[in-house]
Amino acid sequence: MKKTTLPLMTLLLLAPFTASCEETAGGWKNNIELGAVKTSGNTRTFIVNAKGKFVHEGIKLRDTIMGSANNSTDNNRTTAETYDASLQEDWKITERDYLFIRYGFQSDRFAGFRRRTSETIGYGRDLIKTDSLHWKAEIGGGLRQTRFINNSKKNEAIMRGATGLNWKVSDSAVFTQDLSTEGGKNGWATESITALQHAINSHLASKISLKVDHNSKVIAPVKSTDIETAITLVVSF
Repeated sequence: MKKTTLPLMTLLLLAPFTASCEETAGGWKNNIELGAVKTSGNTRTFIVNAKGKFVHEGIKLRDTIMGSANNSTDNNRTTAETYDASLQEDWKITERDYLFIRYGFQSDRFAGFRRRTSETIGYGRDLIKTDSLHWKAEIGGGLRQTRFINNSKKNEAIMRGATGLNWKVSDSAVFTQDLSTEGGKNGWATESITALQHAINSHLASKISLKVDHNSKVIAPVKSTDIETAITLVVSF
């Protein structure tokens, strides 16, 4: 397992350097989301939600780096704490078809695991690509390593499928739907994010989103499904 993972990890680490050698086409498109809620009095709660997405659109390569963090406390007791990160490199083989290699990391002890990493490769296609609507789908496979909160480990081969929809409803409103699932004999992890973003100006936007995480196999008494509703401020640059 380790021998198979090593070359894949090496390619992932070299991906940004490969992209930097390519002639720049569209440059970087970046956005950061920030949201926070604090209450005091009879109850003391503090919720922080932060996300970042950085995309470089080259002539033959596309780099996508994503990260998010969520922390919630209730009366100074942590009730939720999740961290996600991913790096994906797409090699364009036609105007609509591409091959991808992806590295993912997730930590969520309240979902039953301390950390989960995955390395996948596969094929993607832009099913619809117009000025107002972009719909893509991906399928692939690879490896996943999980360390649970009871310190047990599971390494396995997995399959991965994902789809993403970006619909420009109006000049100021964009609807997005992202769905991904990956897993094997030790369970499947599925994530759905539905969001509506409204532009305030050329660099600022408000966003409301609904995120659903489902793990088919969890350690009792952990629940298999988590639902998160968030309102955030999006900064684009």
